[in-house]
Amino acid sequence: MFSSTTLHHLPRPNLLLPRKVISRRMSTNPAIEPKVRKFESVEGVDIGSRNKSDGFFAIPLYLSKLVALYNCISLSRIGTSNENFVFSGIRFRLVSYNILAQVYVKSALLPHSPPACLKWKARSHAILSVLKNLQADFFCLQEVDEYDSFYRNNMDSLGYSGIYIQRTGQRKRDGCAIFYKPSCAELVTKERIEYNDLVDSIKADSVSCSEQKIETSNEGKDSRKDSRDLNDPLVRLKRDCVGIMAAFRINKPFQHIVIVANTHLYWDPELADVKLAQAKYLLSRLAQFKTLISDEFECTPSLLLAGDFNSIPGDMV
Repeated sequence: MFSSTTLHHLPRPNLLLPRKVISRRMSTNPAIEPKVRKFESVEGVDIGSRNKSDGFFAIPLYLSKLVALYNCISLSRIGTSNENFVFSGIRFRLVSYNILAQVYVKSALLPHSPPACLKWKARSHAILSVLKNLQADFFCLQEVDEYDSFYRNNMDSLGYSGIYIQRTGQRKRDGCAIFYKPSCAELVTKERIEYNDLVDSIKADSVSCSEQKIETSNEGKDSRKDSRDLNDPLVRLKRDCVGIMAAFRINKPFQHIVIVANTHLYWDPELADVKLAQAKYLLSRLAQFKTLISDEFECTPSLLLAGDFNSIPGDMV
């Protein structure tokens, strides 16, 4: 069972969910600051699962593609915006935020939003204002499609450095970014996660099966050549989704290694098996990365996983 922000060797927290979903509509008036919703405790509700064998603790993040929804997590609970991650005296704030790529902003999909609010000029200023007011030490952003032209320089002006991975498809402009404050943490190393790698893992078997079909059939045609055939695993798994993980050295009050990962799983509910395959691959890569960091720096790093998992309670993911 997986769709989570992940903490290692920490007590099970209680989740606070927002009372209401924040609207996508964002004001173009710079004098009006975006409002941060309060969180309501659901203490005692069974919201996740714990796998003692692999040492990971899962806190689901169910809501996605909300313009101003974020999660601030403390050791004991997820709560209001002034609470932070606490690891044995180390305190910092992390925000996970699907900012909705501009390439996906369509009036037909957002009929209740005034057209003027959907223009990039208005949205960009509003989004930047929200990020500034959240005052996070780490931002895990999904659907970032203006990284070089907007986010990198503007976030730098707010005191953040960033790392970014764009989706692998030629026509895919968005991706995942992690922004962090150098005053809080130092980037140690990073790795990309490309879920299209799942295709490579089955190519050998696919080629073998195709060769057998050619030998036993006079048709001379392999159905796998049809790029639209979702029954072909080579097509089904190629969704161009990505993620990024990085190790950071927290500076104060003492040095501690924290692994922060950010990802965006495939959206289509009809392809839940694809999301499961991506989640399994993600956990495998995180485990390998954690082992690498542990061995290289002779430490036990904390691990935080954020992202848009396109999942709701009860989903297989």
